[in-house]
Amino acid sequence: MSYLLAKLTGSSLRIKVATWPESGRFQPVCNSKKRKAVGCIALAVLLWGCGSEQSIQQTDPGPDTNSASPVAESTAIPEPESAATEPVAVNDSLSLEPTLDAAPPSFTGADSEESVDDILAELNAIKLEGEGDNPLSDPDKVVALMNEGNALISNGKADAALAKYNEALKFAENGEDPEVFFNRGIAYKAKGEIEKAAAEYERALEVTPKYAEALNNLGNIRKDQKQYDEAIRCLELSIEVFPDNPNTYNNLGTVFAMKGNVNKAAVYFTKAVRLQPSYIDARQNLGLAYQQQGRLDVAEKEFGEALQMTMGMKLREEKRLEAARVMVDQAKKPGSPLTFEQRNNAGGELDAAEQASRMANAKYQRSLKLFQTVRARR
Repeated sequence: MSYLLAKLTGSSLRIKVATWPESGRFQPVCNSKKRKAVGCIALAVLLWGCGSEQSIQQTDPGPDTNSASPVAESTAIPEPESAATEPVAVNDSLSLEPTLDAAPPSFTGADSEESVDDILAELNAIKLEGEGDNPLSDPDKVVALMNEGNALISNGKADAALAKYNEALKFAENGEDPEVFFNRGIAYKAKGEIEKAAAEYERALEVTPKYAEALNNLGNIRKDQKQYDEAIRCLELSIEVFPDNPNTYNNLGTVFAMKGNVNKAAVYFTKAVRLQPSYIDARQNLGLAYQQQGRLDVAEKEFGEALQMTMGMKLREEKRLEAARVMVDQAKKPGSPLTFEQRNNAGGELDAAEQASRMANAKYQRSLKLFQTVRARR
C-alpha cells in the first residue's frame, strides 16, 4: 500500500494494485465479506406442529464493501526507514447458511405422535449462534470499525486505531480476521513496537497462510532484525502468492544487497523497475547496484531517470502547496467564495501539501546527489 524511501531501507501492503505508489507507504486494508444470517425457526415450529413437511432457508446477504487497500511495504537503498504501501486486500467470501428441516415422522397412531412439549424441548436443546459464549458475528460492523481505524492511523493516531481494530475483532467470526490482524501489525509498527507487529502478521498468516502483504511486511521486519534468511523466505513466499508486486521485488533486492550479494540484488531491482517503471526507489537502488558493480554508464542512466521523475514530482507538489495556501487565505476572508466544507478542509489540505512537498523535495535532492556523484566518477 502505505503503511520511507531512503537508501538501503526496507519498507513494509492495503491493498489493490493497478499501479504502485512511489512513496512506498503502506496502508491498512479493509475488505468486505459476503455472509448470510441464521434462518428463523418460528415458522418451522408452527409447521412441524401442524404435521407438514417444510424446509426453511432464510438468508440475508450483507452488502459488498470495497476495501481501502493496503499494500506491502517497500524499501530504498541504503538507510533503513519505516515505510509502507497500499496493500491488496484478501477477498474472503464467507457464508452462514443453516437450514432447519422441519419434517415430522409419519404418524400412524396416537402413540407415535410427538407432543408440543417434546418439540419445544428438542428445539431448546439446539444451541443457536449468538447465544451464550458464541456471539453473532457482524461483518458490517467489522468493516465500519476497520475504516475508522484506518482513518485514525492515517492521521498518525496509532493507539486510537488499535482500539478500533480491537473492537472490530469482537464482531469478527470466531474472533479472528486476518485483515484486522494485519492492520494491527501496521499500527504496532507505527508505534515502534516491532515484535508486536511481527506477532500480528504471524496471526494473520495463521488464518490465511497465503497472505502476500503480511508475508512482505513480516519479511521486512526480519530484514531489519538482520534475520536475512528468514526475511528471504517470507519475501519469496509473498512473490509466489503475488508475483506482480514491485515492492516485494525491491525489498528482496535490498535484503540481498545487505547480505553483500549485489549481483542478485540487481536482478530483483530490475524486476521491480520492469513491473513499475515509475518506481523511483527501485531505480535508485538499481543505480546503486550498478555503481557497486562498476557499471557507471548504466548507473548514471538509472539515476538520470529517477532525477527526471523526482523533478516532476517536486514541481507538482509545489503547485499543490501554493493552491492549498491560497485556499487557506480565502477561507479566512469574510464572504469567502469557498463552501463550508472547503473552508473546514483548508487547514488539513495545507498540512498534507506541506508534508508531500517536503517528501518530494527530499527525493529530488537525493536523486540529484546520486546523479552528480556517479557522473563525477566517470
